[in-house]
Amino acid sequence: MKTYIEIEGKQVDLEAHLSKARTIVTLGKNTEDAYNVLALDEDSVEVFQCQFTRTAEGNWKIQNGQWRTECPKGIRSRLQHACNLCMGRCVNSRPAHPTYSWRDPKNSTLLNGVELNHEGMELKDGDVIAMGHLHLSVRQS
Repeated sequence: MKTYIEIEGKQVDLEAHLSKARTIVTLGKNTEDAYNVLALDEDSVEVFQCQFTRTAEGNWKIQNGQWRTECPKGIRSRLQHACNLCMGRCVNSRPAHPTYSWRDPKNSTLLNGVELNHEGMELKDGDVIAMGHLHLSVRQS
């Protein structure tokens, strides 16, 4: 079953944003230090707003906040994946295995009016995702 998120009148297929290297779909505001797969230029949306992940059964769930890497040098510490800006000379003792931490937004993500946490909830057809003034709808087919 395909899951679409309607953003500003456009239906976005979550599955289309996955790859071998990308197993989650992040949604938030893009900044110089942070990249989100689904970027929204909305004041009520934060950089680490939420992320979509696949469950073991193949369904999608939404979680409040995002996993991000920690860089010991503070370079691009908001990246989802290891940055490689040190050109392989990272001061991290395990540069091939970066440390990740959970980043929560200040303003929570709501699913059908219920505040989400980092465990998240599964998406169903007709669900409404709210973050500040923005409301997104979920469509499945």
